[in-house]
Amino acid sequence: MRKLVLKTLREKSDRSWAAVEARVKKLQGSGDVTSPQRFWIVNGFACDVTGRGARDLAGDPAVSFIYIQRGPPQIRQHHLASREPQKLPAARAQALAAVLKTLEAKEPAFSAKGLEVPWNLQQIQADRVWSDEKTAGEGIVVAVADSGLLAIPPLTAALWTNPRETLNDKDDDGNGLIDDVFGYDFSAHSADVLGDPGVPHGSACGGIIAGRPTADKAFVTGVAPRARLMILRGMGYLKSYEYALENGADALSMSYMWVQMELGHYRGLFRNAHEHLAAGGVVALGGAGNFAKSAPQGKQITLPKDVPCVIAAAGVAKDGSQPDFSSRGPCTWKGVKFYDDHPPERPLVKPDVTTFNAGFPCWTSGEFARRQRRFEEVWKSGDGSYGLYTGLQGNSFAGPHVAGVVALMLSANPDLNAWEVKEILEATCRDLGDKGRDAAFGAGLVQALEAVKAARRVRK
Repeated sequence: MRKLVLKTLREKSDRSWAAVEARVKKLQGSGDVTSPQRFWIVNGFACDVTGRGARDLAGDPAVSFIYIQRGPPQIRQHHLASREPQKLPAARAQALAAVLKTLEAKEPAFSAKGLEVPWNLQQIQADRVWSDEKTAGEGIVVAVADSGLLAIPPLTAALWTNPRETLNDKDDDGNGLIDDVFGYDFSAHSADVLGDPGVPHGSACGGIIAGRPTADKAFVTGVAPRARLMILRGMGYLKSYEYALENGADALSMSYMWVQMELGHYRGLFRNAHEHLAAGGVVALGGAGNFAKSAPQGKQITLPKDVPCVIAAAGVAKDGSQPDFSSRGPCTWKGVKFYDDHPPERPLVKPDVTTFNAGFPCWTSGEFARRQRRFEEVWKSGDGSYGLYTGLQGNSFAGPHVAGVVALMLSANPDLNAWEVKEILEATCRDLGDKGRDAAFGAGLVQALEAVKAARRVRK
């Protein structure tokens, strides 16, 4: 199905571009269009354009709609068009090579025997899936759109590797990117996906999804401790969506949301991209946001978590209480070009599910932990450069729990469609709050064991 979706999207994009290419080149010659960048994920292109150029394009029968966006760089999608892929500095290339070297040995089959399992994984039944269903995320790739991954053993052991690329300052697989061995940084146009010790967000999320125990610490943080992590830096870039789909990602964990920005029709562009991801087998998900105190209800869960096929996860503490910052739904799509549905009187109920968002140990750098007064040390490495700490909080950390459960489900039944994963996940939740689905907890607390069992029953 993925092959068919990719083939169809690319063919349609090529036909559409052939119909407008001459006009675009003419407008480039006059200076009315600059830096065009094509995107097959939405069958379109982005560019800088004058008012005259926009009117000219709008009159072309091959152009169905023009989205005007003056937002930040991650929304203005075309800025990479005029930039060459950045070669890695020698020190960073050496760091990536050192990590790659550690992945040469075959990873043994997962066993939870003798491991310490934190309470958050127990309460969503991850450990029961490992023992009862003999599934730990084997064969599944989760793309993590975040701040990168710290080069520490419990995280780098989980890295996905691009089989068509080597570290040689060349574009071996012909995708326009140099040395994208573990993924890519679409904001810097570089293959350096190793995280900054001062910004551990992506590392904490990656650890929740697939963190491994190590020889130094027999502690498992990953819901799916045999899944693989594809690292995508630069949050919200359509090129990263294309990369995930064409390189075999099964899920996309997103740690971004554009709040208090009037995006208008532009929301439809990202909904279109996410529907194509879902058709190609990529389950997109992430935290529902932390904006209950700063945004009015109805605008607390926004793009891309307000897209119907994207799973938005709210969060609760260990005792089941929900913090006052946790974003609530519902969401509406009234008036959005091509997607004029879910009006205020019949809104889209969000969030979709709930997991945990605070109080559990996460892998982070010692440098970052030392600056945080509220952090509590669980364990640290001998040199103090990294360790397990509690203190991180926010729905950004609820989303990766769902990503891990999705990996377990797909490992148990790789033939599930993205919409089937979402339906099963919601149907097997433990109800929280008001009876039935609600705007605070969605379908309820995710239950991995029931979800995996239900996943196995589909087409078996």
